[in-house]
Amino acid sequence: MTVLNYPTTDFSCSAPGENSSASSSEGMPPLHIASINGTTDLSSIMRGNDGARCYGITVMGSPGIYDYVIQVDAKGPSGAFSGGWHLSFTDASDDTYTLYVYSSSRSTHTVRYNSKLPSIKKIKWHN
Repeated sequence: MTVLNYPTTDFSCSAPGENSSASSSEGMPPLHIASINGTTDLSSIMRGNDGARCYGITVMGSPGIYDYVIQVDAKGPSGAFSGGWHLSFTDASDDTYTLYVYSSSRSTHTVRYNSKLPSIKKIKWHN
């Protein structure tokens, strides 16, 4: 996922690693990239079991039925019976959108949504 020249919104995470969360009081509006604890490379912060990682998150506009899309550069856990990795995104209207990543190949995953207050205020991840 290559996104150039978008501003960042910083989230705060007090416990990087598996089964954690990050929040931003200002929220991440469309056409912004997430940073957590000051870095846009999220792979050392957003981790799951058996090698699951998130490398980056961007909120974009979306043509069609849904107004917004969250793009997540991530890979799920690898190995037999490793399951998947759950991510959730809560917007300023307190609606939560979920993503389940099960492929161990790194790729861009998307969550499309509609909202009157689309800024993402909380990101949560767990095994």
